[in-house]
Amino acid sequence: MGELREMVSGPTELEHVLTRLEILLNDVWDQRPAGAATSATAPLVSLGVDSLTLALLLDKVGREFHIDWTADTPPGAASSLRSIADLVLRRDGGGATAAEA
Repeated sequence: MGELREMVSGPTELEHVLTRLEILLNDVWDQRPAGAATSATAPLVSLGVDSLTLALLLDKVGREFHIDWTADTPPGAASSLRSIADLVLRRDGGGATAAEA
């Protein structure tokens, strides 16, 4: 029964985290190209995210999801929205919930 629950809840939690990450990215991305679509798996650099925007995004993600970016963050953990979401879910044991804004 636990495996069924994981299969049902997993994508929902991932979708929730990805949605929050996209909202946070939109909050800090002042120079987003008009009409640019955001792909969760595309490298943020290829989407046009510059280093300042990435730093601002990681700061917001760290505060909302209680992630300390200086401690044992694997290389590539912030290369795409999906990789950040995977890190959030791993750090939270698979049950991430965003802090109330």
